[in-house]
Amino acid sequence: MIVRRALPVLVLGAAAALLASGCILSPREPDGPPDEVPTDWQMPINTSIVLSNLKAAFEGEGPSNYRDCYTDSFRFHVDPQDSLDAGQEGYDRYANWTRDDEEHAANGIFGDAASITVSFTNYQEPDELQDYTYRIEDYSLVVAWQSGAHASEEITYEGRATLHMRRDGTGSWAIYRWVDRRATANATWGFLRGEYRG
Repeated sequence: MIVRRALPVLVLGAAAALLASGCILSPREPDGPPDEVPTDWQMPINTSIVLSNLKAAFEGEGPSNYRDCYTDSFRFHVDPQDSLDAGQEGYDRYANWTRDDEEHAANGIFGDAASITVSFTNYQEPDELQDYTYRIEDYSLVVAWQSGAHASEEITYEGRATLHMRRDGTGSWAIYRWVDRRATANATWGFLRGEYRG
């Protein structure tokens, strides 16, 4: 009989001790947002938003957002002088540049850069009344390198891009062709891409 009465008392005593120590009811730290959740991505319902998304992706939002700025059939066309300056490798470095090549190059740049700042200045506005249009943008890409061939340097890449875009059935715009041209004595974004095509 004594054993039967002692058991409930022991169980209640142990439960009270656990509650007092806070082991059961102590709150845990809340989970933060997943690392890969984009914060600046917007539905690209006009061509300006495509540029905003591209800028945000290159400045830190990540490769998946960058890839989504381009269509499946994307092609990049380098400035002819950049191709010539690449010598005999020029053709192989820039020929038949696809969205996969674009993503590969961007990932390499993201991996070697400590920080990236992108700015676009419109040179010619698009006509968005049709499903196909283009806009001409002067761009500046400032990269502070932490590793790679230019480690510890900050380099500005500049040029003029003709960005051919199309609107899909959902009303979203994306770039299907990028024609890159030199605008200053600085290296172009196209030149940088070529260094990372792999």
